[in-house]
Amino acid sequence: MSAYKLQNDAHPSFSDPATTPPTPLEVDVLTTGYWPTQNVPPCQLPPSIETSISEFEKFYLTKHGGRKLAWQTSEGTAEIKATFEGGRRHDLVVSTYQMCILMQFNSADTVSLSSIRTTTNIPEAELRRHLISLCTSKHKILKKSSKGKNIESNDSFSFNYEFKSNMKRVKVPLVSMKETTTFSAPGDGKDINLSKAIEEERRFSVEASIVRIMKSRRTLTHNELIAETNRQLTKFAPTPNFVKQRIESLIEREYLERDLDDPRVYAYLA
Repeated sequence: MSAYKLQNDAHPSFSDPATTPPTPLEVDVLTTGYWPTQNVPPCQLPPSIETSISEFEKFYLTKHGGRKLAWQTSEGTAEIKATFEGGRRHDLVVSTYQMCILMQFNSADTVSLSSIRTTTNIPEAELRRHLISLCTSKHKILKKSSKGKNIESNDSFSFNYEFKSNMKRVKVPLVSMKETTTFSAPGDGKDINLSKAIEEERRFSVEASIVRIMKSRRTLTHNELIAETNRQLTKFAPTPNFVKQRIESLIEREYLERDLDDPRVYAYLA
């Protein structure tokens, strides 16, 4: 899902959903066969996006009666038109999660971690990962109250009016969190391993990409499939061994099969 917001010049942040036109969407409608697993619950999207989604659903279901749409908010990108100090304008290309986070700063210059968590309903590991990505030195759209690279449980975030870039269109990448980081989840007092949550999300993303590719191409060699998977993934670059493991898992679950004459060739199973 792609989206963009128009900027309200009276505020050097992001526009107020109540005063802007419906948000344009570019939607890819895929069958469930393109997604090997779907364990990520949807986050809470901004009201203007929800309005546009409702309009699209009315249109789509009128054309295709009896079908059901399930929105994958853990995927997709958004393009936000933002104005900073001195009237500087940038088009920020961000993930859907990052868009949901940034839209919190329409009504306040500073927002707490707990408030963002409650309002967006983004899974905890991904919430922290996407927030860190918005606070890096190169793409410091937000400033966090604590020092260091990690996010503390009592952190708050403020909009960085002074953000500058030589590029009119700025793509904000997601950070790679290879190291193990733990934090205390709200209310349960238990340590949650961020690396495990990220690993699970990456497995899902790689498998979903492999299935989409194979359903379109039907047959591919091992090297071609690995190269195409890396080309389609923009959030991170998996190692060939990681992709191979996900291919083996899909073969075991009968999404793919090896060619009988050449085991380096894979075929999609309908």
